[in-house]
Amino acid sequence: MKTTLWLTRAGWVAALLLVIARVAPAEEALDYRLTFPGSSPDRVRVEIEASGLPASGTLVIPRAIPMGYGEAPYDRFVSGVEAQAADGKPALVRPGEGPRWEIEGRSPIARVVYEVDLARMEKEIAAASNASKRRTRYVGILGYSVFGFLDGLENRPVRLEVRAPEGWPVFSTLAPASPASRDLVRATAPDFYALADSQIAMGPGLRVLRLEAHVPLFFALYAEADSDADRTARLAREALDAMADYFGSTPFSRYTVYQEILKPIDLHHTYGFSMEHLESCTVFFAAEDAIPSGAGQDVLERARYNFAHHIAHAWIPKRCYGEGYYPFTWELAPVIDTIWFSEGFAQYAAIVALSEGRADASAYREASVRNRFARRLEQAPDFIRRMSAVELSRAASTRYASDFRTGSGSFARGGMMAAEMDDLIRARTGGRKSLRDALRGLLAWSASERRAFRLDELAALLEQGAFVDVGAVIEKWLAPPLRGAPERASPGGRSE
Repeated sequence: MKTTLWLTRAGWVAALLLVIARVAPAEEALDYRLTFPGSSPDRVRVEIEASGLPASGTLVIPRAIPMGYGEAPYDRFVSGVEAQAADGKPALVRPGEGPRWEIEGRSPIARVVYEVDLARMEKEIAAASNASKRRTRYVGILGYSVFGFLDGLENRPVRLEVRAPEGWPVFSTLAPASPASRDLVRATAPDFYALADSQIAMGPGLRVLRLEAHVPLFFALYAEADSDADRTARLAREALDAMADYFGSTPFSRYTVYQEILKPIDLHHTYGFSMEHLESCTVFFAAEDAIPSGAGQDVLERARYNFAHHIAHAWIPKRCYGEGYYPFTWELAPVIDTIWFSEGFAQYAAIVALSEGRADASAYREASVRNRFARRLEQAPDFIRRMSAVELSRAASTRYASDFRTGSGSFARGGMMAAEMDDLIRARTGGRKSLRDALRGLLAWSASERRAFRLDELAALLEQGAFVDVGAVIEKWLAPPLRGAPERASPGGRSE
């Protein structure tokens, strides 16, 4: 009798939940359309459509870049903002403060349209890694440089449609394909962050390769110099497989390495920085830095490491992060305390991952730690050395690349901390565990908790995966100042 009653109650609960699911409307998707008509050679057109919106709202264009540690004035390149109400009549649009346009209509907003000047963007933003590009046979678009959002609707799902001139290949990292689709791509994104963090490429100058790795790897290339695309793509595959093996998971169903090799437009523009994203990384080289056929082993090793380092960011900090990384503030670069972790630990993970299987694995790790981290700290000016890792991280939050002393100082502190932590864990566990286990545990915690870790809980979270207390190592490298040559503790805890 009790069993029958329990089943009856369970049945009623299930029925009630079914009714609620049917009655409660799912959060409606926003429709984004990006069109490059070709007739307006320097501009793309963006349209946002939705139903059930209020009669007033705010269009926001990003100024800050996730993982960019700085700001870019993308709203400066936006023009022709218009809005239409559900009754078909124009809504009033007026500029607001910051990168905002205020929209008011007599009936619900149905559509917002604007244009973005890509040629002006590239001309006025000197860092190639921050700007979209327009060439005769190619257009390359960074999502956050062109896509705005309606304030308050950032968490709605997105349907994207991209239209290119007739016959042009078009590629989106949200729905990658090889060969690239012709004229039209449709894709979806779970929210605005994923849309903005994606990339679009189109034109006869684009080449897309697909390789099989732990997950399908797409290599998208636009090159204005001789470049061995097949060899470079294989390096990217090796890097992706190495990082997937290191972290023990692939939190994405496919991955794209998107590379531009460009002839500098003037002496003031900078090339060589890469950027990381949820399911891709973007790599920007000057033409002179292309990887030609017959490139030497040292060139190939640098390229493989560059790919691995930026692929590693798909785990840290894209999916395991300190406070300030997410939710992201699109209008103002956030001040972050843990850049040393996000950059330094990811770089150290790439070093160890690429050392696996090498006959000189230990020597490779030691030389890489010395060259990438220790030497940078030794050569840092005194005022940088006097700053704590947290102070330096806060400074780098808005000038990581523009004053690379802050950026390199941050990742060097973190890299040295990671190396010492790895030594300690290996020594205390007789080699049974390493920093890899600590990071895998932290990633599992992040996936479960879906929040940023606090700095005061990081040591305990790392200990859960490695069963070794690493708090003293964290405390050592967070504290200022650094005096003389940076010391790295031996596995027994004594300085070498």
